[in-house]
Amino acid sequence: MITLWELGGREGRRYSLFSWRSRMALRHKGLEFRTRAVCMSDKAAIAFSGGKTVPIIQDDETVTRDSWKIAEYLERAYPERPTLFGGEIGCGVTHAFNVWVDRAVVPPMFQAIAPDIHERVDPADDQYFRAMAEGATKRTLEELRAGREESLKRLARTLEPMQALLKRQPYVCGERPAYADYILFSVFQWARVMSSQNVPAPEDPLGAWRERLLDLFDGFARSTLAA
Repeated sequence: MITLWELGGREGRRYSLFSWRSRMALRHKGLEFRTRAVCMSDKAAIAFSGGKTVPIIQDDETVTRDSWKIAEYLERAYPERPTLFGGEIGCGVTHAFNVWVDRAVVPPMFQAIAPDIHERVDPADDQYFRAMAEGATKRTLEELRAGREESLKRLARTLEPMQALLKRQPYVCGERPAYADYILFSVFQWARVMSSQNVPAPEDPLGAWRERLLDLFDGFARSTLAA
């Protein structure tokens, strides 16, 4: 049985966007797994991995940390199961998309929902999360809340190419979903689990696409507690 370490928040929320990439990749491969929730501030609990962040998976004796490395591991270890990338070139293009999402999409979403995340992290992480969020954004959580509309507008501008793409095809990867879909989906699942902000809007192409992703694997992502 594969074990996935991920962040746990109030009411059993599983809120790491990077762990959601690994969750969806494991489901895509049809692999059973169990989860272990850890606090963001509890570095001792994951010291065995050699790093300080989740997600981490352990598959028998193999420990892999970082969502991208986990996806590469699953593709390499389980080649007979549905592919995450569609080959070597697809892996390279997906990696480029991963970097774009992390650098362009994640920051405005984080600025928009960080105050809401703070309300839903494990109480043990309250001060740790505030210090991390304010250090990363150079703004207080109160300032981030006041500037939420501007952050959401910036996010919408960034996502315009994806809105256009998803008017033409059902998934980022084409006719069927694959890992690039899960990379982008993780950002919206992050918001769904930790914020009441309605992102993306249901009437948008991205909104319809998100609904399709929520329905995958017998509603696996939809069944998770939402804000």
